[in-house]
Amino acid sequence: MWGSVAASTLTLVTPWISRGRPLPATRLLGITALLSAVSTLSLTVALLAGDFSLEYVARTTSLATPWAYRLAAVWGAMEGSLLFYAALTTLIGWVAVRRLPEDLSATAARVVGLIVFGLLLLTAAMASPFTRLAVPAVDGEGLLAILQHPAMVYHPPILYFGLTSLVVPFAVTVAAVFAKRMDLRWIRITRRWLILSWTFLTVGMVAGANWAYVELGWGGFWAWDPVENTSLMPWLAATVFLHTSLIQERDGRLARWNVWFALSPFLLTLLGVYLTRSGVTGSIHAFAESPVIGRILIFAALIGVLCGAWVTSRVKRGEGWERVSPLARDTWLAVSGGLVAIALVFVTVGSAYPAFLQVFHGDQALVRPGFFVGALTPIAMIVSFGLAFAFGTRWVSRAIPTRRLVGFFLAAAAVSAGAAWAFGRSPVVAVVLAGFAGSAVGLVTIDLVRKRPSGRNLVGHLAHLGMALVLLGSAGSSLGEDFTGAMGAGEAIDLSRYTLELDEIRTGESDRFVYVAADMTLTRNGGDSVAISPEIRAYEEQALPVPEPALHSTPVEDVVVAISRVAGDASVVEVNVFVRPLVFWVWAGAALIAVSGLVSLSSTGAAGARRRRLAREGQPAERTTSAD
Repeated sequence: MWGSVAASTLTLVTPWISRGRPLPATRLLGITALLSAVSTLSLTVALLAGDFSLEYVARTTSLATPWAYRLAAVWGAMEGSLLFYAALTTLIGWVAVRRLPEDLSATAARVVGLIVFGLLLLTAAMASPFTRLAVPAVDGEGLLAILQHPAMVYHPPILYFGLTSLVVPFAVTVAAVFAKRMDLRWIRITRRWLILSWTFLTVGMVAGANWAYVELGWGGFWAWDPVENTSLMPWLAATVFLHTSLIQERDGRLARWNVWFALSPFLLTLLGVYLTRSGVTGSIHAFAESPVIGRILIFAALIGVLCGAWVTSRVKRGEGWERVSPLARDTWLAVSGGLVAIALVFVTVGSAYPAFLQVFHGDQALVRPGFFVGALTPIAMIVSFGLAFAFGTRWVSRAIPTRRLVGFFLAAAAVSAGAAWAFGRSPVVAVVLAGFAGSAVGLVTIDLVRKRPSGRNLVGHLAHLGMALVLLGSAGSSLGEDFTGAMGAGEAIDLSRYTLELDEIRTGESDRFVYVAADMTLTRNGGDSVAISPEIRAYEEQALPVPEPALHSTPVEDVVVAISRVAGDASVVEVNVFVRPLVFWVWAGAALIAVSGLVSLSSTGAAGARRRRLAREGQPAERTTSAD
């Protein structure tokens, strides 16, 4: 690990200390990546083998821990997750800079080298996972019970890949600004890497949301937790760039704006790492609390923001907007980027406010979810309207067809009325948002079927349809009902559309925990019955009760049943029941957004291969227009 710190140092200083030809920065970055990978692999082997002479291994695993959760312990606590984060940043940065044009690769490699130097030095000096115990432990404490879920194996790595790969557009943009190469090539390279990060962040966020929904959230999939928001903030910033860079690609406008939104996703990850590791958030995600490391990270984030602002200021302003029609595609793209940017401001301020109070006033606070919902719901409604009409615009001004406009509002009214009738008394705002989002889903689907778009238009249609589905599911999730009460065997409860009967209460134990299970029958009024069995578990090494809810999901609505308490003789259980309409479409929409990213990557990859082939053959490469 210290060798990787030394190699990253050489990446920065070799051009100044070498008397002859310096070793290329890209090669030194590769050595850094190799050494940091060996460090991570060494920790992984120690965790899998149960080397309890290491304090980190003893704290995060035990003899009873399955091998999958021993592997997950690599990122299951602060020291290991920082090492994994630093090593993955180094590896992705090295792979990327090797593929960059020669005039950008050296500067980009040094930018990545500076970043990984800070991450690796922080890990080695202040958060080493290789600290040894004076006396090796016989057994370990094991991973936290709440983390012993299959999603722990795949959710953090996917999310970390999305976050760490943002270092590439950051480094490429810095290199392009200093090389004065702010051309179409920079836009294409940056956009491709941002799409890659954006896609992985989408998958990572939905995996985490689904985990929270079935394990901890009990009917909620996004609590607006500051640590949850640290993945949403870079995603929003990347979304802004993916929209407004199309304008710069066409006629050079919004140059400074796009540079800032190419840099800001990575800068927001630094803020996110601070919120995760400093312990100032009061979040269940903030499993690592180190005020010293937190202060170092917030200082690095502030320095990064100042440097990003300075780099942005070196870019010439783009052309003005004097001749742009209010209904042209330029305007729609700019407005959509501005709306997402406003949403980003609200999310960032709400997430960072507790940290601001902690650092500057010594007070602890947590911004309630109502702040985010109240601030973002109007934006979500406007976005829903824009999703329905975005692909009816042209670069040359074109009026919105009256028939389509009337159809949108009629469909929205119908969906809203249907939701209010089907789900009873519901928040008016949620019903209206469901109507707008449902109308957008219908219109975009009609466009997909009628126009059969291809290339970038297909990607845009899939992403917009997915976003409309996410908004529809999010609005629908607030239209349900909740029930909490004690139940014994043979008792039943009546909900508005369901009957839940408790058939039997069972107790038992496995090799890792003891449990109480409730065998229940869920019957929809006038429909079929299904058997469900929620549990509550106590892991022996921690004796921490962890509910394992049961979920019955359909495209119309979900029913989540959880046991929160058990009587001493296990004859009565306290049951929490949550009915959540339309949540299925959150997962379907997020999957469609991820698919759109994969389609975009495959199409741009094919286009790049075609340009490289034509260049080798000495033929001029055709210029891809924005309409493609």
